[in-house]
Amino acid sequence: MYMQEKKRGFRNWAVALDVLHIALGFLIVVMGVITFLNPEEYRFFFPVIFFLASVINLADGIYGRSQASKGKKGRKAGWISLAVGILLVVVTVISGMSIWR
Repeated sequence: MYMQEKKRGFRNWAVALDVLHIALGFLIVVMGVITFLNPEEYRFFFPVIFFLASVINLADGIYGRSQASKGKKGRKAGWISLAVGILLVVVTVISGMSIWR
């Protein structure tokens, strides 16, 4: 009987990345709607939204760079995602400093 070996490595990372996208995307949308309805009361959500978006972009960038090192496409896309993630971290810090001063 032929036994197929379990695939490990980046396939599991792809599933984890999909779950991360769904969970954090849902949180971002919910917090965005709440903030849109009452921005004065929920202004502290802005840095949180930027931070969650940066986590998504940084995770995409790291995964894209790991795939590019394996010879797959996405070399530039990984760098762009990392750059956008770092930019969003900076926006998070600026937003947090302006709200919580």
